[in-house]
Amino acid sequence: MSSEVENKALEVGDVISLDDENGEVVGDFEVIALFELNGRQYVALTPALEEEPANDEEELDVFILGLENNELTALDEEEEEEAFAKLDELLEDAHVSE
Repeated sequence: MSSEVENKALEVGDVISLDDENGEVVGDFEVIALFELNGRQYVALTPALEEEPANDEEELDVFILGLENNELTALDEEEEEEAFAKLDELLEDAHVSE
């Protein structure tokens, strides 16, 4: 999945459309986190929902992409593992501070 991001900074809560390698729209995704790791920017996305989940236990699909020069890029397997570990850490910290 990839997509060029508009010329504005992404923010948590933004909804963006992603395209596949053939330029066909995959769907709309909501930005749930933005973070930096090893000097690189990352964005965590989940499919945009029309309505709120029925309960907090409902599992959401999460995707993490690199963000370079306003373009979203796929991660290799090792980079993806590191990015998900960082996202888990950020989410735990956010949950603890609530």
